[in-house]
Amino acid sequence: MNRWNPNIYHRNGVDKGFEPDYLLTLVQSGKAINSKHKPVIFTLSHLANVTDTQYSTLHEFVSRKGYFSNIEPHYRTFSIKKRTGGHRTIHAPHPVLKKVQSWIARNILADADVHEAAKAYKRGESIVDNALPHCESEWLLKLDICDFFHNCSERQVYYVFKYMNYSSLLSFELARLCTKIDDKRPLRRWNNTNKQYKIEEYGSFRVGSLPQGAPTSPALSNLICEKLDEILFMLSLKYSACYTRYADDLTFSFNNSSRAKVLGFKCQVSNELKKFGFEINKKKTRIIPPGARKIVTGLNVNGNKPSLTRELRDKIKADLYYCKKYGVVNHCEKNKYNSIVGFSNHMNGMISFVYSVNPSLAEKYKKQYEELDLPSLVL
Repeated sequence: MNRWNPNIYHRNGVDKGFEPDYLLTLVQSGKAINSKHKPVIFTLSHLANVTDTQYSTLHEFVSRKGYFSNIEPHYRTFSIKKRTGGHRTIHAPHPVLKKVQSWIARNILADADVHEAAKAYKRGESIVDNALPHCESEWLLKLDICDFFHNCSERQVYYVFKYMNYSSLLSFELARLCTKIDDKRPLRRWNNTNKQYKIEEYGSFRVGSLPQGAPTSPALSNLICEKLDEILFMLSLKYSACYTRYADDLTFSFNNSSRAKVLGFKCQVSNELKKFGFEINKKKTRIIPPGARKIVTGLNVNGNKPSLTRELRDKIKADLYYCKKYGVVNHCEKNKYNSIVGFSNHMNGMISFVYSVNPSLAEKYKKQYEELDLPSLVL
């Protein structure tokens, strides 16, 4: 987008015959949005114009037509396996909706300020940055938020855009474009008690949440959690603790503490999370005491800097060794990889992970991998 200029905008409006008072209101609104360093958008029609989409299509997305039928036209839902076990549900947006969401992610959300404790979905930040503050700590508290994206509500998204000085109506429409409803959620939080809508087509008895799979969800989750991050950061300081958050993974590290103090701290964190609509996943809660091995986002933090775990190094070395000894095809069959392509993606993913922590070791693994007699992956 071209940089917004209030003088040029006002002059063009006068030339087109718009009322002076109307133009003044738009200029004031535009200046407020521009002060947040965000693209100046006034209406849904304006958004359709800058994203090269049809207003009628965006209006249909915002109205959520067809959501309560047996088919959800705006998202394609499927499951993928988690590396830690189980499945993750993905909601892939309609191509046109994804196009608009991608524009919002690039132009409105990409440069938004998020809390320094948030380490995921940030340019220039990595799992190493998330692990580093916890190196050589005595005690470690690891918490996981249940259904993280799914519990970031449409109302919270609305206030993210409202804070950027977009109008109330456009903030509502942007929130609708970035969220999805689930009619099966029983909690009162997801019922819409205010059923009076000035735009009748926008009426809904349900409140949406961030879909896992939308390009806007990662950045919005960080912005929604900015106040929560500050609360947990200040609470951590009172306990002389360090705090980082990598998406739904919360990590706190302590020195000169005790199990009783850490447990008391955990209860306070749980209470703060509930105020924001989140709950701790008790199955993934861990308190690691002095002397035990401490892992943060897959990295060992017992030393003075994050390092790769022995299990990961051994896994890569074993795959490379047996591929060289018995052949890639035999190794894949023996270890039940679905395909050579799947194995290749798996190896490339692990080597990329190593690159983020130990580039010289990653280069060694990459060279050994490229020396393997790989079958052609081109179909």
